[in-house]
Amino acid sequence: MTEHAIRRIVTGHNDDGKAIITSDGPAPTQNFRNGIISTLIWGTNEAPAEVWTEEDFGLRENVLEPPRNGSWFRIVEFPPNAPGRMHRTDTVDYVVCMSGQIDMELDNGSKVHMAAGDAMVQQGTNHSWINRGPEPCRIAFGLIDAKIQDRHSLVGPGPQPLADIWPVDPNINLPASPLRRIVTTHDASGNAVVMHDGLAPQRVLRARGNVSTLVWGTDKTPAQIWTAEDIGMRDNEIEPPPLGSWFRIIDYPPGLPGRMHRTNSVDYVVCMSGDIDMELDDGFTVGMTAGDVMVQAATNHSWINRSSKPCRIAFMLLGSKPRP
Repeated sequence: MTEHAIRRIVTGHNDDGKAIITSDGPAPTQNFRNGIISTLIWGTNEAPAEVWTEEDFGLRENVLEPPRNGSWFRIVEFPPNAPGRMHRTDTVDYVVCMSGQIDMELDNGSKVHMAAGDAMVQQGTNHSWINRGPEPCRIAFGLIDAKIQDRHSLVGPGPQPLADIWPVDPNINLPASPLRRIVTTHDASGNAVVMHDGLAPQRVLRARGNVSTLVWGTDKTPAQIWTAEDIGMRDNEIEPPPLGSWFRIIDYPPGLPGRMHRTNSVDYVVCMSGDIDMELDDGFTVGMTAGDVMVQAATNHSWINRSSKPCRIAFMLLGSKPRP
């Protein structure tokens, strides 16, 4: 693959309803502007999302804002010293810093520094991305259409206290650093502010040994972003609401056995660190490594970490249509 190519894996179904790999190679759609490279991975244009189609949604026009009731999954690479651009979209954005480091600047001039492994929830706030580091920074964005505030008055809950951190077994072989979660919102004057910046508050040790961190979620599309609720404190259920979404990050320890399962969702998947195998229901296995991305289209699958190190994966799940 070329220097800036993103390996994209897409799952689907054959005529018998069995899970298959429909695509595995460089993501086909890239835009270049002022040295910034935007790669469109996938998208949706309705909720629940359509997955029972042969369309490659990564071939759509890579415009900034997703369709009404839809979403975008894109990866943007910011070169060193690329100029920032203040902007906002009527979306809730699920953000993962994949590599490098970057500053996210708000409209009041305050800055949040992000490094590889950090996660962010952007709730329709005015912001700019500025890479002041010596290396390119690659960020994954999941944008979901959100509600427009009445009379366009950008008034939100303002900064909120950080909730207690749920305990996790200290003996489990997982990455040394827990997940940093940043959440933006608006203050009473309509200015963009950081609502939370600290450890993600809900880390759940599952029975089979993996740890699931719920970052955020939505109930419906367009999403509600004008609320003081910390949605990352909700019950960390596997399947999102039919019209909503989950943003979770899961740590898989070495030697973890798989569990075959499926959800009525289209999943935007980012391998953040480590290596892992994704096995389909016919036994076919595809390996993922840090930097690879996947679109899981409501297919039966299992995650198996056969390596000697932990693997961390970000999942952005959007409710999808059941099979017709």
